Amino acid sequence: MDGTTDQRPIKKSRGRQKIEIKKVEKENSRYVTFSKRKNGIFKKATELSTLCGADVAVILFSEHGKVFSCGNPNVEKVLDRYLAEKEEKSCILEIGSNGSGVTQTTLQERDYKKSLSRLEEMKRAFTMISKNSNMNKGEFWWDLPIDNMEKEELESYRESLEELKKNVMTRIEGMAAHNAAGESSIINQFINHNGVWNNSIVTYDAGLNNGFL
Repeated sequence: MDGTTDQRPIKKSRGRQKIEIKKVEKENSRYVTFSKRKNGIFKKATELSTLCGADVAVILFSEHGKVFSCGNPNVEKVLDRYLAEKEEKSCILEIGSNGSGVTQTTLQERDYKKSLSRLEEMKRAFTMISKNSNMNKGEFWWDLPIDNMEKEELESYRESLEELKKNVMTRIEGMAAHNAAGESSIINQFINHNGVWNNSIVTYDAGLNNGFL
């Protein structure tokens, strides 16, 4: 070596690029974005509740008016608690207000009434979904009808089915590695007999062909 320093050009990174937040123009891309972001928000809300012991409620409406919700312990209890605390604060403001605070109290009451009205609408929508979902009848989510699902719901539904299939197959492979081969065979026979995801995905594809999407 001659002692000279090896001068190599240093590549300059553009760094993390900021994504412009604006409405997605393409309808298909907008559906996919909504589905992914919705699942991400629900996941973060669940993590926050688990890590911090917080009561959480998230309610989303798609552009077609479909409502989606996630909550712990559940959305209805969190909304009831919020409404009860808002009502209590409103009463305190009325009792403590004097002549100089009439305008501020009136504005607060107006905001409270607007919030109350919107929350009541959300509660009615959530109650309707809870009744129609049939989850309280012992049925599983993959047994729910898909005839009235929008495109983004069907996409999310299919992704969930594929994820369920992958998780179960991974579990089966793990059990086969640690247990007798016969146990794995029994589980496979059970799954093929019930056809949980295969039937559901076939139904989904039939919906595609019939013009649901």
